[in-house]
Amino acid sequence: MSPRLLLIELEAADWKVFHPLMDAGEMPAFNRLVDQGASGELLAPQPLVPALLSTSLMTGKRAWQHGICHASEVASDDRQLVAITAARRRSSTLWQMLAHEGKQCLIIGWPATHGEKTGNSVIISDRFPYPTAGPGIKPWPAAAPGTYWPEDIGRKLDAQRVSPEDIGANVISQYIPDWRKIDQKRDHRIGQLRLFLAADYSYQTAALALLKETKWDFAALRFPALAPISRLFLSHHLSLPGGSNQEEVQLYHHVIRASCRILDEMIRQLVKRAGPETTVMIVSGHGVRTQAIPPGGFPASDKESWKSPYGIFLASGPQFAPDALLHGAGVLDVAPTVLTWFGLPIGEDMEGRVLMESFVEIPKVSRVDSWEKWMGISPPPAGENATAAANPVLAGWRRESDWNFVQSCLDAARYSEALPVLDRLFREFPERVELGHALFQCQMSLGRLTEAADTLEVALESLPPGIASLLPRAELALAQRNSNLARSLVSEALKLNPTNPLALRKLGLLLLRLREWDELARIAKQALALNEQDAIAWLGLAAAQLRKGNAVEAAESAARAIGLKFFLPDAHFVLARALVAQGKWQEATEAVQTLRKLQPDNRVAAAYSRRLPRQDDSPAGG
Repeated sequence: MSPRLLLIELEAADWKVFHPLMDAGEMPAFNRLVDQGASGELLAPQPLVPALLSTSLMTGKRAWQHGICHASEVASDDRQLVAITAARRRSSTLWQMLAHEGKQCLIIGWPATHGEKTGNSVIISDRFPYPTAGPGIKPWPAAAPGTYWPEDIGRKLDAQRVSPEDIGANVISQYIPDWRKIDQKRDHRIGQLRLFLAADYSYQTAALALLKETKWDFAALRFPALAPISRLFLSHHLSLPGGSNQEEVQLYHHVIRASCRILDEMIRQLVKRAGPETTVMIVSGHGVRTQAIPPGGFPASDKESWKSPYGIFLASGPQFAPDALLHGAGVLDVAPTVLTWFGLPIGEDMEGRVLMESFVEIPKVSRVDSWEKWMGISPPPAGENATAAANPVLAGWRRESDWNFVQSCLDAARYSEALPVLDRLFREFPERVELGHALFQCQMSLGRLTEAADTLEVALESLPPGIASLLPRAELALAQRNSNLARSLVSEALKLNPTNPLALRKLGLLLLRLREWDELARIAKQALALNEQDAIAWLGLAAAQLRKGNAVEAAESAARAIGLKFFLPDAHFVLARALVAQGKWQEATEAVQTLRKLQPDNRVAAAYSRRLPRQDDSPAGG
């Protein structure tokens, strides 16, 4: 049998939640996979929107490239929104690449797959668990056209769908033992939980059937339920004050724990069904924030702030190193790593890298210009956004989609692509502070200082006086080479004694550029007094200490920053310079080598590496 790979995405899975449960023996399947494979955190590109990240996992490209910038699209009647379809995607996916090379693929529950018709593939779209009838009606009518490929598999799989009504008391009691104490007429969270679980269970039943009955080389399955469950119940899991009293915390305290245990059991079943020779890869596009959670958890309207950009990566199989810990892995690295595992080339237009350190033996990496050219296909043109401004739902969709596109461009430093869309958004919504700030930063990055000054003048009308207005003015003054004005504005900001972490971070960056090392050290320490786990504050402190001639302290602070956030290239560079200042040549060389693994195209690191003496040339005692 040829090697097979099973890839599972657990939306919002996070090692900070998993590790305590694994240590307690409550996730044995995960423990076995971690012991037998390579694992680490997975850094997500912005924005942290699930449909975008899942597509990035499967394409190796950012949202601005693959074209999926929203979970929804405008329906053919131009009046409502529906789940995004495959027709909107502009980049080839892993299953399309593998199928082109003769591999058999099985895809279940992935966003932007509805209506897909790819040869050598069996596809169940993310609309599979959608109810097709109201409560009490069984069996459900057939799933919507486009849910299945090949279409005839729907005759059997329709019956595999799990409805929220199928999630009975025996299941709910595993998540909420005292569920009978809840007034469900006032508290609707049990109903929501049933809806979330029904989707995961539907995908699981279909996957277990198809893994057994279908010939496949690559299978990809997505479980979305942990994300909305975490948003609702994470504060209770962490025993934070929830709602009106502590009794509510106790009622829902077991939901996250049960969710993780049951996901672990589902994965055990899938791994068993896939067979002992199958390589297993488990990923999540993003994690969860476990600090500063508001009482009662995050509200339904909160789409972003509950998320962390750090998800999980786990690869277990014969070719992956056992019990290996990865650093600096990213969502965009998954597709190149999977292609290399299959012995196929990666596209030059893929930003990510092959996770070489996860393999037992360093694999050979080959490249092509792009898989679209390799396959001889042309991506569909970018779809036009709806212009139905009279419909507030469609207008809101267009705004969110455009903003997601802009964030993806800015995160990739594609300022020229972001500028026209961002400029239009700001003209339409000049009162939106985040739009004005993003446009200002974009114009500053492109050196369009006159336009940036005009944008800031408009944006300042929506900003309260104080720190929020002083910092961008100081940044503009620095760009205009007016250091005296910049220092004056920064000094004024410092007198306000800011405590907001974001304001402290921006102040630190300004002080760094102004070479005010004493104030930078003070601000960094102030930020660390608020949050000792702030990696950027440790980096700022390390930079200040290095410039002040305290090389030993600088190395210690840089090491603290790296320990908290390994993918922090500047921290590795500061560490290398601090080690050089101490004459520790070999350790400095290792720090630079690590930096170059994280950023192979970093020219400064390459130049610095050439300046370091080889180990046999190092001064005695170095």
